Amino acid sequence: MRRPVKSPAPDGMARKNEVTHIKVNVKRPDRRSIYLDGEFAFSIAEGIFYDHGIEIGDRLTDGEINMLVSQDEQGKVKGAALNLLSYRQRSTRELQRKLLKKGWSMEMIEPVLRELEEKGFLNDREFAEMLARDRTGRKQLGPRALKDELMKAGVDRDMIEEILEDTYRQHPPSVLIERLLKNKGIEPGERLERKERARLINLLRRKGYTWEDMEPVISRLKSD
Repeated sequence: MRRPVKSPAPDGMARKNEVTHIKVNVKRPDRRSIYLDGEFAFSIAEGIFYDHGIEIGDRLTDGEINMLVSQDEQGKVKGAALNLLSYRQRSTRELQRKLLKKGWSMEMIEPVLRELEEKGFLNDREFAEMLARDRTGRKQLGPRALKDELMKAGVDRDMIEEILEDTYRQHPPSVLIERLLKNKGIEPGERLERKERARLINLLRRKGYTWEDMEPVISRLKSD
């Protein structure tokens, strides 16, 4: 922003958009309330206020006011984005949806997302790999269910296929299914009642396994 113009007002006349008062915001001491021509006009973050060196007596053009308010709004979007990322890692699309729900426009959101990507706060591949590790390690999720979760998160389709291939090459579905059965107290080759076997197959389907995935393990279970 170019430095606001200071110029004396004609005697007896109020100057348009003259900064007449600056207050520290009571509820948010990190913000400054700017008064123009004797009336409250807008408030901005402390950092923006100091960056532009606003002083009483400065005159601001409409363009400068709009720019200050826009910069402040951009800062709010960034703050909300960082706050959401502080809880857990998110995909770019997921974060975009959250910010849209908060009422900001795509025009305000996109520059923030680009900045967060450039600074490494947003990385869809890292997010997808993290999700895959968590879902296979903690829930023993199968390929179909993991694919659904990645798609809901808005991860790129080609990236999803790469993640699925890598994940289930390292953790074959049959190994995950055996681990799941062990967690339920079912040993390989154990005899199960027909209904219990059917319930197990339905559970594995809900977990995202195809019959081809589960058949090597299920076929070793004996049934009445």
